[in-house]
Amino acid sequence: MGDDVAAPDYDDVKQLLLIEGLQDWIHLSEIHSNFGFINHTSKRPIAEIQQLTLRLIRELVSEGLFVLGVPQKSAPGGFRKWDTPLDEAMAMIERKYVTNFEDRWGWVTCAWLALTEKGKTLAQERYHADDP
Repeated sequence: MGDDVAAPDYDDVKQLLLIEGLQDWIHLSEIHSNFGFINHTSKRPIAEIQQLTLRLIRELVSEGLFVLGVPQKSAPGGFRKWDTPLDEAMAMIERKYVTNFEDRWGWVTCAWLALTEKGKTLAQERYHADDP
């Protein structure tokens, strides 16, 4: 790939995350990386990557495709869903991810996404869309 390769499209990242979610939970830095980097080369300004990342997280949760939370061994299924309104959760994520961006270890895994049943259904449809 040359330097002229464009950054991934919003809808492509959304589809990728749905399918990735079938295998595992997704942490914040995965979304960040999907929007901005190809072969470890930044393809967008950081502020744009952050805006797209926050927008997509809000959209995925608002649509009921994912829930926000954190891995926790003692929780059912190993994932503890946040019991926080979306606006509050997004404000916390934004504070760690945008306001304190230079503290990378403070934001990379501060928020995780887990597929809901609705998300799993859509992801499986998308995954098998090309099947004959």
